[in-house]
Amino acid sequence: MTAQVKNFNIGNYYIQFNNFLERFLIFDNVFHEFVETSERIEAGDGLVAENLPALKRDWLRNFGAFKNFIDHEVPQLADEQYQDFQKKINAALTKYGVAQYYLLSAIDSENDCINHTQARVAEQYILKCKKEINQHLQHISTVSFG
Repeated sequence: MTAQVKNFNIGNYYIQFNNFLERFLIFDNVFHEFVETSERIEAGDGLVAENLPALKRDWLRNFGAFKNFIDHEVPQLADEQYQDFQKKINAALTKYGVAQYYLLSAIDSENDCINHTQARVAEQYILKCKKEINQHLQHISTVSFG
């Protein structure tokens, strides 16, 4: 049994947005891996070739791809009923990006160390942003990430 979508634009938007969320979660997982790698490097458990300056360069490159993704690939919907959602989601994604950059900035490449206070603040803000995104998603659909 297939469900019929009464408004094709809304149904198509849901599909596009779910695809967007899948890619967003990939970026989120990659950023989380960078955090874990930075902790291993600092603890001396990293691979011989791993170091904080190189990790920060890689992280910056991935952050650039993420920023491009957020700036150009968030599905847009012209339907006025969803304009408020669109604005809120865009704002939450922007805040998430700012928080990720703040986390990345906690790596001090020159002194080969991590500002742990800054990293903790950024990680808390990232979690807050993800919860905010999830709350917005629950207003338009029963599908959200946890």
